Amino acid sequence: MSKEKKIPFVSVKDVAMWYPYHGKSKNKERGEKDWIKAVDGVSIDIERGEILGVIGESGCGKSTLGKILTRLEDPTRGDCLIDGVSTKEMIKKSNKEFRSTVQIVFQNPFDTFTPRDTIEKILLRPLKNYKIGSDDDERRKMCVEALESGGLYPAEDIMKRYPHELSGGQLQRISIIRSMFLNPGFIVADEPVSMLDVSVRADIINMLIDLSKNKGAAVMFISHDIALTRYISEHIAVMYLGRIVEYGTADDVVKNPRHPYTRALISNCASIDPEDKQETISIEGEPPTPLNPGPGCYFAPRCYMACEECYKKYPESIEVGNGHWASCPYAREEM
Repeated sequence: MSKEKKIPFVSVKDVAMWYPYHGKSKNKERGEKDWIKAVDGVSIDIERGEILGVIGESGCGKSTLGKILTRLEDPTRGDCLIDGVSTKEMIKKSNKEFRSTVQIVFQNPFDTFTPRDTIEKILLRPLKNYKIGSDDDERRKMCVEALESGGLYPAEDIMKRYPHELSGGQLQRISIIRSMFLNPGFIVADEPVSMLDVSVRADIINMLIDLSKNKGAAVMFISHDIALTRYISEHIAVMYLGRIVEYGTADDVVKNPRHPYTRALISNCASIDPEDKQETISIEGEPPTPLNPGPGCYFAPRCYMACEECYKKYPESIEVGNGHWASCPYAREEM
């Protein structure tokens, strides 16, 4: 008797986000349409309680992917499923229920909250909207306890303040606390610590780990910090120009990269392993534009290993063991 295939909690299926390009180009002269391919065919799964790290250079499509998964953007094609149900269908059925299941933590905490509202008003709003707590007194008590559990003291004083009266680290903790009220199953954390002081980053990271391990939430952690992503994540996906070029466990991807782009990124990250005296690999050429990339490997024009075939056809994904794969003809070779 065959076993039923387990359904991943979050399943991204061939998601793409193409924006029409309105500038001048040779394609337009020939009557062909131009597209900016911000995300171009991403498929990936995330389990309950798992943190997936997504890394890559600025402009590679990480944040756009996060917006698609939280339905702040509707994809050009493809879909994201939560527990086997399309997020598009979830929103049609109940946008309110969807927003309680899927949450996003943005990079800049100062843009997250309405500046005219006190922290008390900001925290009470989702509790009231979702009828959490029997009355305002109970809700205020819940807010105070949540702030204190997040290391924010004195909680009563913080409740009376406005966002501009708090630090970025305090606001980011409040942003995560607000998300936790709704007990979300899936959280996208988009560069949540990049604008914060090093001294407060650990608190934010520990809150995300707690959400994953103790609350069972699936977390997509978007970052350009490879060392931090390795620390927090079970798996890492490496993005380049809208596509995932490598995926595997955090240790496999960092210790044994199989794509030339991943290897170049890691070689330029001095904090990965101070005792590892690996040679720095420079990526030649200017960062590319997502305007009509291809037809071959998008990284080929900057790749130190590119062969003639790389310019003709986008490479297939090659698995090298333990669920570790890379879209490169040299993936099976030690780099």
